[in-house]
Amino acid sequence: MKGTITSLAEDLAAALPAQTTSNLGIEGPSPAFEGKVRYIHTPLKPCDPLFSPPPGHEPERTRLSSHFLVFSVSASHTVGGAVGDLSQYLKHHEEGVLGIAIEVLVYTTKHLTTLFVSKADTTGYIPNHPPSRTKAVCGVFIRWLVKQERQRHPNRKVVVSLFARAQSQYLFPGSAEHANKHILDDRQLIKWWATALDPLLNLYDDLDPVPNIQGYLTIPGYSPQELKTYLPRTPHPPNRSWNPGNPLADLAATRGVPPTAPPRSLLPRFPDDPKARFMQDLDDEVGLAEDAPVTVSPSKRKSGRWDSVRDLARFWEAMDFRQECASGRVVGFLWVVVSPVAKLESGDELHGEAGLSQASSQGVLGGESFLARDATPTPSQPSRSPRKRRRKPLTGPIVSRQPRLKGGSSSLTATSTELNGMLNSAVRSGDLLLTHEGYDKAMHTLLHLDFANLDVAARSTSKWVAEVVGVCGLVEDWGLVVVGVAEAGVGVKGLGGMVGVGNGQGVVNDLGGMVRKKRKAVDEAQVATSTAVNVLGEGVVRKKPKPLVT
Repeated sequence: MKGTITSLAEDLAAALPAQTTSNLGIEGPSPAFEGKVRYIHTPLKPCDPLFSPPPGHEPERTRLSSHFLVFSVSASHTVGGAVGDLSQYLKHHEEGVLGIAIEVLVYTTKHLTTLFVSKADTTGYIPNHPPSRTKAVCGVFIRWLVKQERQRHPNRKVVVSLFARAQSQYLFPGSAEHANKHILDDRQLIKWWATALDPLLNLYDDLDPVPNIQGYLTIPGYSPQELKTYLPRTPHPPNRSWNPGNPLADLAATRGVPPTAPPRSLLPRFPDDPKARFMQDLDDEVGLAEDAPVTVSPSKRKSGRWDSVRDLARFWEAMDFRQECASGRVVGFLWVVVSPVAKLESGDELHGEAGLSQASSQGVLGGESFLARDATPTPSQPSRSPRKRRRKPLTGPIVSRQPRLKGGSSSLTATSTELNGMLNSAVRSGDLLLTHEGYDKAMHTLLHLDFANLDVAARSTSKWVAEVVGVCGLVEDWGLVVVGVAEAGVGVKGLGGMVGVGNGQGVVNDLGGMVRKKRKAVDEAQVATSTAVNVLGEGVVRKKPKPLVT
């Protein structure tokens, strides 16, 4: 399986257009569209459970990893930001200009993997006329993460979840001041995200070519008939469709939770989620919040039920009166659920690479490690308890080891010595694994930069790249260059337009407000080059040499 960023770069190249239009005074044929993708992520770590446990049950053990992808272009490929001396400008800003960013949080439990699209934003400096670069980057990245999770856990449901509410800027401070950044309103944004996730319903892979894939949309205060106007109408196979409503009851059954459980056990709590804030308020009313004083009888508190909201239907009705959904604002909650159809027969998973990794590292197959399990007894052989292996006494000199902090290293980079090798190869792979502290520092730096105009945006890009490179001790930029190969009007099905989500806020698009220009005539050689969309040549994914960062 392709577990490196290289496979993602190839998917991006196939979705991005082969040519672009420059507005910085470069004459002649349109140059090939290329950008640089940078990907940072964290290892899995224990976190608070997404779902509150039903009464009498233990919380689900949950682990979290964060994934952040940014896409940048050189100054010669930007729009709406002409500068005086282009040659000197390009010389001092070789990192380019950040244009698209998306963050996805991956929650893993024994029965369910949830991909929560936490934040997404654009700066407006990347030309976004069809086919949209923004929708291509976000859609391909989400789909790539889904495929990675399916390969790791073939028999586990994968859920993509997000909520959409428009805001002028979210990840790129000052970008709202850029005239070429087009901001969608709430209703446009919900439709955009539905079309951005729509290609997931056409997902096929070698692992399970016919999984059951369903999309869902809920807007508090909207009837099912009204919701249908927001859903894509593209044709899909019989077991794949968009539906008004939500999959929370089905996901509860997957987790082994009965549908009669309290609503707080059926609803996930994502960071900065408007419904999670409402759930917190409901918990406070009946003394269910952590460290809250008991305000009701012990038996009522033990039941885990809210007073005013008794079921999911009532919860969504009450959400319509919350501040996030009132005053004419619209918030859309979207899900795409990928359910494997073909179940592996008993014992089949033990012979596969994914099953071996899952059994040995997590011990989730029957509650014991595969490596310690005896062969399945035949009817003629009575079942016997496994023998305890006698350990040989240790001999030889005692070698001291360096002490380690519980839960990982105190460094901002690698959590173990294995990651040192990954840092050395990061420049070639474009894939950078950070500790959670290092990841938080990179995000904190980004949120304190400025992208109001091209010059400061390029300087901010250089500063952010240098910060991450310095944290990791690298000597050069780890980004990977991607050259688009899709001909005009062709790309990944369903990709094409804008971005933004998070915190009940943050959704932006570079599409609107732009004037589509007539295409210049090209010679036969250019046409032949642009039509070769299915061939990923040696130059599709390459690494440009960079000087030392000082």
